[in-house]
Amino acid sequence: MAITVVTFDFWGTLYRNINSLKHERKDRIQHCFSQAGITGITDAMIYAAMERSWVIWDDIWRREHRTLDVHDFMALVLKDLGVVLPKGLLSELCEVLQQAIFTGNTVATDHVIEVVQQLSRTKQLGIISDTGVSSGRYLRQLIERDHGSRFSFGLYSDELGMSKPAPGVFQAVLDRTGCKADQVVHIGDLLHTDVIGARQAGMHSVRYTGVRDIPSFGYPEADYVISDYRQLCAIIEEI
Repeated sequence: MAITVVTFDFWGTLYRNINSLKHERKDRIQHCFSQAGITGITDAMIYAAMERSWVIWDDIWRREHRTLDVHDFMALVLKDLGVVLPKGLLSELCEVLQQAIFTGNTVATDHVIEVVQQLSRTKQLGIISDTGVSSGRYLRQLIERDHGSRFSFGLYSDELGMSKPAPGVFQAVLDRTGCKADQVVHIGDLLHTDVIGARQAGMHSVRYTGVRDIPSFGYPEADYVISDYRQLCAIIEEI
């Protein structure tokens, strides 16, 4: 059956960071501490607290198939540092942390803009994203900036209340589009979320390795593996 719907993961698939966002986030956290009159917290302490908090975040993501939002993440960081921020200032910090993706450091992956433009002429396009510090509300702004209205829907874990590979995430694609699973191909970079989730749902899968190529650790491989988006349209037509 011909492919009618193409879905993309966001991080490491549609977008990449030139440099780690942890540096920009550290600066914004440190600025907030300065505003609050908090002293004695070094950059190294903030980096370490973020690293330990990400370990907790990652464990919940993998075991419970849900993602902590920016407020939950900052609660972990502040607890680790033994810092309490006024509620209003904490809310402001959570907003500016999410806005770090607009500094020019977060960019579209190579050739994806032109490929999305080509696919949008004949396919319905969607996004399935596990969100982290930046919510779906902010990721949509990047999509609109670079892709206009070419994506007809976006499913973000912070809004769904679950993350890949939870079956409900991929079922939401079928509910949204009214298509059958074998009419969908999902492109992502992670075997343990994108590939296994798509395979379990009965969808076709493509793993994109142009940003990172992570070992399988026993997970099944995608139906197709590409390192260059210029290979994608031919693969979709072949399916």
